[in-house]
Amino acid sequence: MAKFGFKEINQQNWLEPDEAIKVFVKISPDGKPQSMSGEDWLQPILTPKLLEAVPQDVQALFEVARGALLYGYFFYPLYTLAAQQLFRLTEAAVSHKCKALGAPNSKERFAEKIRWLANKGVIPETDIPAWDAVRKLRNSASHPERQSIITPGMAIGLLERVTEQINDLFNRA
Repeated sequence: MAKFGFKEINQQNWLEPDEAIKVFVKISPDGKPQSMSGEDWLQPILTPKLLEAVPQDVQALFEVARGALLYGYFFYPLYTLAAQQLFRLTEAAVSHKCKALGAPNSKERFAEKIRWLANKGVIPETDIPAWDAVRKLRNSASHPERQSIITPGMAIGLLERVTEQINDLFNRA
């Protein structure tokens, strides 16, 4: 670790797992903790998939987020950047859905688009708090005062939730 609290990349360490990742362990069949390898992180990151109905632009943003998550093994702050990408792709998905359904051009803000889709019955009222949470996190990430760092588990959990939200969005009218 260096002066920033995370790995400073150089010619010697750029292909080495980040030291911060070594605190995450799995329990071996004999009940002993062991460090997780890069391969151990593949399954939970590669499992979530967007439906074919999701616009390609959104799918491309999604793949960038998953790629950043995978490479977080080598540079821990990429988990945070991946989460921020997930916030942006969620907004892009909402914008695509609004456009496809003919939302008025006056619906420019993310919050307005969420509310418009809810009024159209595309987003169930019970799901609005989850959509608003992503919107608020997106706002916070877009205006940072300092570098934030999140754990791989938090980022992977967000990946799973966002994938479900976006798939639901494009599985409805």
